[in-house]
Amino acid sequence: MLSIFARFLIGAATSCSDITHEEYSQVHIQNDHAFSILAVHMLSETNDRFVLVRDPHARSNYTDTHVTPTVLAQLRSINDTPRSSGAFWISWPRFLRYFSSLTISNYNKDNYDIRHEGQLARSSTQSVSTYEFHLSQLV
Repeated sequence: MLSIFARFLIGAATSCSDITHEEYSQVHIQNDHAFSILAVHMLSETNDRFVLVRDPHARSNYTDTHVTPTVLAQLRSINDTPRSSGAFWISWPRFLRYFSSLTISNYNKDNYDIRHEGQLARSSTQSVSTYEFHLSQLV
């Protein structure tokens, strides 16, 4: 299942309107901040789902009571990104509580497009203005 996501860049953002800055601070997750999603995994014996989130500034120090030492050992067998890199595992219910959006992108080394916020198509036949750039070589 993880290989499906290998070609995609996945980001998540915090800024839930029903959560105060104080609550984000108490759980040690940056508010109004973008994170990357490194992995997702469901434990087969319990059907519990977990998300490996990475704070690019390594400022979040989140811990989850559902991520026990035993569970963490299993999750690290999926992806052992060190916590010092800003990565942390979070249970699916907690992820849904603290993260307000997901952005899934497909990166093509030759081009990409940028869309302005609020200009998403409501149907597959509606046109949307995009800006396309050609990247002949990454430096």
